[in-house]
Amino acid sequence: MRMRRRELELNELGWWGNWAELEWIGKDAYVLTSGEMPEVFFNRGGLLTCGGFTSSMDGLESRFRTLGFAPAIMVYESCSGATRSLQRRGYQRIDTMTVLAAIEHSELRGGSEVEVAEARSHEGWSRAYLLAFYGGLGLLPAVERAVSRIRKAESTLLEARLGGEVAGVLALHRTSRLVGAYCVGTVPRLRRRGVAGALLARAREIASSERRTLILQSLGSDGNGGFYLQRGFVAFYSKALMQKKG
Repeated sequence: MRMRRRELELNELGWWGNWAELEWIGKDAYVLTSGEMPEVFFNRGGLLTCGGFTSSMDGLESRFRTLGFAPAIMVYESCSGATRSLQRRGYQRIDTMTVLAAIEHSELRGGSEVEVAEARSHEGWSRAYLLAFYGGLGLLPAVERAVSRIRKAESTLLEARLGGEVAGVLALHRTSRLVGAYCVGTVPRLRRRGVAGALLARAREIASSERRTLILQSLGSDGNGGFYLQRGFVAFYSKALMQKKG
């Protein structure tokens, strides 16, 4: 299946729009903001095209000033001169996101003792997510509120269990021909037991049964890119996450 970047971007925004407020600035620029999730990832803007860079940036920065947030922008690495233009505006790169698609055949397997199924409760999924990504439960009310906004027709929450305990999580979000895998994480003390592999295997089965392409995003700061490449995912494109300093 031939994929367009815009399709993948809209899948991503559809998912994270449950966690943060999504606002469009014109046709091709957006702002995500959250008063409950403090990190930059939930408080950023982005551009869906390389054209009209200057006018789009002026609109994005104006909106960030109105909202009282420090501007943070995601731009395609392939947009010639975009990162340099942002640097001239006082931005610094703080992370890189790679968008991958499962288009190569691979036997995705997890540990034989791992059971994967739809999440039994929002609380159990949210707790495991926070332990996997934050190491604590301080944001539990905010995450539970985000999860409660998810529409079952579009999204599926999966959890992996070891001995009856939630050991890892993954979320699927559907748009048209795609199903995106998000929030792939394992509780720290239960890592290296095949949990993530089992979750990805189930995600791939679901995508295949629905005749959709499975996609996911990997942040450079997470260091998981090699893990996905070894399991049949192929890098499609990358984006720079840049934040204005001062």
